[in-house]
Amino acid sequence: MELCQRQEVLKSAEKQGVSICSLAGSGGYGFNSPDENVRKQEIERVKREIDLASEVGAAVIRVCPGHGEDLQEIRSAILPCLKEVTAYAEEREIQLGMENHGGSIACKPAQAVSVCREVGSPYLGVIYEPGNLFGALEDYKRGFTEQKEHIVHVHLKDGYPHYFGEDGFEPQRIFCTLLGEGELDIPWVLESLKEMDYQGYVSVEYEFWHKEYGLPEVEEGLCRCMNYLLREDKETGISSEA
Repeated sequence: MELCQRQEVLKSAEKQGVSICSLAGSGGYGFNSPDENVRKQEIERVKREIDLASEVGAAVIRVCPGHGEDLQEIRSAILPCLKEVTAYAEEREIQLGMENHGGSIACKPAQAVSVCREVGSPYLGVIYEPGNLFGALEDYKRGFTEQKEHIVHVHLKDGYPHYFGEDGFEPQRIFCTLLGEGELDIPWVLESLKEMDYQGYVSVEYEFWHKEYGLPEVEEGLCRCMNYLLREDKETGISSEA
């Protein structure tokens, strides 16, 4: 992101009265590449994203723990990379989060926790994504219990599991709806976060760009999602960001 673009984003956030709580970093996919040069380039890419997070005031950045869903197949390749970028993030007081997402080892909460423990730093954790787990037919409630000591951020969307076929994304994923109109037990998620005294952000993930969901325009849809959260539990004390 060029300097002028960063300044424009910051000015826009200030004008709207919002803070930039996290960055949806895209680095880390190549951590298990067989090519050492690719792994080094990916490490540098994540470091640049960490620098950007620091510059715009984001406390959390998403990092991908390589590609592939079997930890045993990629463990030896991704761990050195994750340890290096986590040490870099710690120097800048930025937390890295592996999102529960299909196509990565973090689609299985137990695997994500195993990686967190092996890296051994509070600056590497998990972005809890119950919608992704639900759509992949994983037990998102058990996943919360398994991961709660490592949660650094939460993505929240509603919907129901649906098989899309080979469309370029995971064949089995969540069909997104407005919050409160799907089958995800959102009140349970919010109450569980409250019970663990979660101090981070909950970001409403509004995937309007997936046209197959037929969601309302962003301005209307986000407003309705935020109104649902306000109605659902005004006592949570958890900060929500669109």
